[in-house]
Amino acid sequence: MKIYHAADIHLGRRRLDGRLPDDDLAAAFRFVAEEAVRDRADVFLLAGDLFDRPQVEPPHLRQAQSVLRLLKSAGIPVVAIEGNHDRQFVNTEVASWVRFLAEDDLLILLRPRFHAEGVEIAGWNPEQRSGAWIDIGGVRFTGAGYLGAATPHKTRQIVSQLDGGLTHVLLLHAGPEYFVGEGGGFGKEDLALIKDKVCYLALGHIHKPMIHGDWACNPGSPENCELREAGADRDKTGAIVPRGYAVVELDPTQRAKPVSLTVRTNPRRPVHRIELDCTPFGTKTRNGAEALVTAALKAIAEVNPKPEAVIDLWLTGRLLLNRIAIDQNTLAAEITTAAQVFAVAVDTTRLNVGAGGMGPGANGPAEMPRDELERKAIRDLVETHPLWGLEDQREEFAQLFYELKEAVRTERSAEEITGQIASNPLVRLIGADKSAPAPAPPSLTVETNLPESQP
Repeated sequence: MKIYHAADIHLGRRRLDGRLPDDDLAAAFRFVAEEAVRDRADVFLLAGDLFDRPQVEPPHLRQAQSVLRLLKSAGIPVVAIEGNHDRQFVNTEVASWVRFLAEDDLLILLRPRFHAEGVEIAGWNPEQRSGAWIDIGGVRFTGAGYLGAATPHKTRQIVSQLDGGLTHVLLLHAGPEYFVGEGGGFGKEDLALIKDKVCYLALGHIHKPMIHGDWACNPGSPENCELREAGADRDKTGAIVPRGYAVVELDPTQRAKPVSLTVRTNPRRPVHRIELDCTPFGTKTRNGAEALVTAALKAIAEVNPKPEAVIDLWLTGRLLLNRIAIDQNTLAAEITTAAQVFAVAVDTTRLNVGAGGMGPGANGPAEMPRDELERKAIRDLVETHPLWGLEDQREEFAQLFYELKEAVRTERSAEEITGQIASNPLVRLIGADKSAPAPAPPSLTVETNLPESQP
């Protein structure tokens, strides 16, 4: 059996304030589907986040329908699960647009039902278009979807009900703790339990490619949902890392592991990450902004980008804001036109922002990159005013607050930010801690003196 496995398509993702076309995401999805048709795949897996948000706009629904109809016309069943972006909340029973596609007979949406007594694992009902597993070609496909912070516990419940005499493929929108880097990952013991029952573990959620052993895989996002994901295309040595979709060969009579497992790369819009040290011209009284643009154009010319390329420009070093005023949008537009590329994104989070009286080598917070300065400010607030009864989780709360601040800065949707809060295990700790009364809130005034161009 030949399986094509994709995840994190994120149709409808708005990137760079809409400067990048959402057709990129649909084109990547279509390429993988066309490869599956050409390669005569037996099954196509979608391991969550087909859409970028629960409220799907008509153009993005049509994009999904077009690709899914291509697979259906080729006789390739699409087995799917919902990701955290596909549903409003983790435990909601409100029908999603992925569910709509299932009812339209364009895919098979697998989802278990959890209740107080445990989990209900029912077979696929073609009339009701619902179920948690389906048998295809001698292989049982079971879908778990996105389970949030309860992923380890609920995954163990599901695995405990899998028939050890069958060859199993498990779809899960999560990843191992060492790889995920957030709440909701599963540990080594969980992996061992899954491995005992599952031949292939099809993962989504984390947009970077990963193969665990020779039996579990996250292929990574086919298109860059954020520019930083382009960094996953190469490892620390600079070697190319395949990313986009996985091709899996299974023998239904061999339950231990796949016969073969490879991750392949699909075409995507090229992104060039360029780091520009602003220190040489960041202290100039005159023509500092012009020097910055000139240096950026020289660095871009060295990579010889194609006209359809995007430049991810990281400003580093030291810059005195009273000497050079940076309007990121204006700067990006100017460089885009002069460099003759599709778009430029200017990232200032690694820039050492200082005041005019602080010379190079001065000590103090002004020497920190902006992201570290912000993290420190948040940590200081959490240290000074911790949540009652949860003092031991100060660092975790500081990280959550920083991530939420970044979500607002990057203009994530309200639905996505709400889901990010609801799925964080710290929220459960707050809800559970009712024993101690809240202290009177302190009188707190935070003064900021950041330039208007800083988000």
